[in-house]
Amino acid sequence: MDLTYWYLFPIGMIIAILSMSTGISGANFWVPVYLFFIEVDPKIIFWLALLTAIFGFGSGVVRNIHQRTVNWYMVKQYLIPAVPATVIGSLLATYVDKKVLIFIFGSFILIYGTYLLIISINTSRNIQVRHNRIFWELGFIAGFIKGLIATGLGKLIVPGMWNHEKIKHPSQVIGSAVVIIFITDIVAALTRMNPVFVSGLIENRTTLISVLIFVIPSVVIGGQIGPRIIRNADVRRLKIFISLTLIFVSILIFSRLLA
Repeated sequence: MDLTYWYLFPIGMIIAILSMSTGISGANFWVPVYLFFIEVDPKIIFWLALLTAIFGFGSGVVRNIHQRTVNWYMVKQYLIPAVPATVIGSLLATYVDKKVLIFIFGSFILIYGTYLLIISINTSRNIQVRHNRIFWELGFIAGFIKGLIATGLGKLIVPGMWNHEKIKHPSQVIGSAVVIIFITDIVAALTRMNPVFVSGLIENRTTLISVLIFVIPSVVIGGQIGPRIIRNADVRRLKIFISLTLIFVSILIFSRLLA
């Protein structure tokens, strides 16, 4: 067994736990990790981040279903606009320059992380009004961004679900987001599989297999731990933590572009 990428096992567990306990895609963390440590084409890295997230979120889906923290009404409603938009974004990604994709990725999570931090701090003591609205437009935009840069869906749809009248506990928001992200990750990964891209995967198969040997079991284990954490999490602190994490990741991404 090639032990070159052994360190991805502990890193993978941490990433999976963070993803499952916050409801944001593991691609937010895997893209910078792979960019810094894996020597393959950035477009393959985005796909590899999607594949990794599929295993991690798949494990999280099983755990959330088991502990009944999935609101299937919310899942169905947001998948309607998100899935076709994910297909469109994934098809477009094959024609966009790899450096542009990295820049879009870093810019998106920096802007959103900053916005979420400001909102979380300024409105932490305000009474949140319950609503029954499904933000279809956000679901479509989020799905498109997911297809384009392998992330963005959870960050856009989660805020709209927090105070929905059908949500009984914050853990249902995260549990539902995990299912939605899992399904759209599969759609995005499959849509990118054109003949040229597949040939690139075959060419780099040795490296990819060496990485996945350590990554897959780590995210499966982490996917079981994360949903347990969110059941007792403080919503305000969780949002602040998410925002700071996204800002930090964006700094890593831009440093990679400037290197």
